[in-house]
Amino acid sequence: MAAKQPSLNALRVFAIAAHAQSFKHAAQQLGVSQSAITRQVQALEQQLGTRLFQRDNRVHALTPAGQALAPELLRLFRDLEHTIDRVRDIGDSELTTLRLALPDSLLRWWLARKLPDFSALYPHIRLQFSTVAMYPNSHEKANVCSQLQHEVSDIVVHYGSLKDKNIRQQRLYQPTICAVAKQAPSNGDWQRWVVDTQQLPWQHFSKRFATVTRQAQVQQAPDHSALDLLTDHGAAALTDSLLLSHPQLSGLTRHQEWSLQLPEAVFISYKERSRQPVALVAFSKWLESRINVQSVA
Repeated sequence: MAAKQPSLNALRVFAIAAHAQSFKHAAQQLGVSQSAITRQVQALEQQLGTRLFQRDNRVHALTPAGQALAPELLRLFRDLEHTIDRVRDIGDSELTTLRLALPDSLLRWWLARKLPDFSALYPHIRLQFSTVAMYPNSHEKANVCSQLQHEVSDIVVHYGSLKDKNIRQQRLYQPTICAVAKQAPSNGDWQRWVVDTQQLPWQHFSKRFATVTRQAQVQQAPDHSALDLLTDHGAAALTDSLLLSHPQLSGLTRHQEWSLQLPEAVFISYKERSRQPVALVAFSKWLESRINVQSVA
């Protein structure tokens, strides 16, 4: 039958007592009674099968076995403390730094203005940004999954669901796409458009409003740049209505009849874990609440 291993607490008590002037001083350091020190030392001696202290009330002295054990224990406990400190430092870094990947347009026209609010609530969380496609194709969705699985990003915001059971997806909102212009054409003839014809908004819009887009004169532009290119008063673009709260976009003319809700939602996605980092939970809940508030408004 294997010998019972000594308890970690008994070893720690002995290490303190061995370097203290007396059991009384050891008890003061540990915040326990002197009798508790005695019990722990006696239990350790029984488990080891040897005495560690001389049994002489006038002398606080170690036996040869105690002299061999005490310095090794002190070194081991110091190494353990240093290791625990390093682990805490690593944990703090992971909890307070959050890597976000989201569409350029959402970051620029919506999230950037909200960040002071988040920083005021969570000053200990640092945010790092990168950009991804708002409407990812199958290849881009695979990259999003890889980015999350390999922890290149902690959170990705994107349109459409991902087919990966190792990724948790949280629905944010259902985007409504609308037609906007710097100034509506005087004759009401919206023929010139600044859009990316390969992106989902235009594809769905052109199907719904075929009579409008059939004769459209299209200037190709990346989805995130279309609003910047509305210098021609006669040209129109498509945008997510969520973005129109931005002061620079509030002056755009919106064609009320030309709007439609896209079939899928925008999601916030992150790696599936048994326990999510505190910073990730805080940001995802904050983002969801701010978007819901604006949607209601």
